[in-house]
Amino acid sequence: MDSKLRPATWEDDNETVCTIIMQIVDPSNLRYLREHPDDAAGMWNALSRAHQDCSTGGRVYWIRKLVNARMEGEDINSHIESLAKSHERLNSLVTPEKPLTPDDVHIAALTSSIPPDWIHCISALMNQEGVKAETIVSCLKNEAIRRESQGDIISVSSTKTNPSKPKPPNHHSRPGQYSKAAPTENDKKPRRCPLCNSDTHDLNRCRNTKQLIADHKAAQQARREKEQGTTSSAPAARAGRTSAATLGQSSTSYDEDEQSDYSGSYTEVTAGNAVASLSSTLGPKGSGDANLDSGCS
Repeated sequence: MDSKLRPATWEDDNETVCTIIMQIVDPSNLRYLREHPDDAAGMWNALSRAHQDCSTGGRVYWIRKLVNARMEGEDINSHIESLAKSHERLNSLVTPEKPLTPDDVHIAALTSSIPPDWIHCISALMNQEGVKAETIVSCLKNEAIRRESQGDIISVSSTKTNPSKPKPPNHHSRPGQYSKAAPTENDKKPRRCPLCNSDTHDLNRCRNTKQLIADHKAAQQARREKEQGTTSSAPAARAGRTSAATLGQSSTSYDEDEQSDYSGSYTEVTAGNAVASLSSTLGPKGSGDANLDSGCS
């Protein structure tokens, strides 16, 4: 202010304001006041310049504030005052050394039009000063490429088939014998159970087959116990060796007193094996005996 226009109390008022500013300002901001120890207006301007957001984001924020403002209600005067404050804040960031440029308007339009989840890729640039619009555009294009490639990776990984888990070993099998792997869902062979004459399941999963084998084993055990109880003290002759085809294995000869090792696991069988097994083990029925004969006379 021109010294001729100063009031008589100007010096006292200036000193009072300087004292108040020095008392209320944060100690970290005292370095901005060293150049104006006795000038209250100079102190205030120095603090304003130090804390004004002169970055690209600061300018863009107030441009967007002005452009996107909408009047609420019917009070036009309040709306005009709000725009005037935003204009004043924007004008404080514009100097002859850093004028407002079309790039600032372009950047403001970009940031106003994109979804919020795209802002993070340009936030670092917005904290810098003098960023060009082409830099912002390039950053957004790079983010688009990254998202597209990420989407391709996800779509490819989702189409990969999951590797089939190995079947645990059958602990009930004999040493040196391994059951075949259970048929997978990808097996395109038609399902057909010749025993039940049904297409709803195959022979591997037929409950009737399992029940027949269990009944046959029970009949063998009962007959063997009966014969052992009626034999004399002389050593009895061993029964003939019987050939039977168990499910999931080739025909195996076993002694009559040796237990079959059917484990109930799903193993691959054929109708021929099942027929051979049943035909070789089913004997003529005794009168009043519904159990399966062991095949021994």
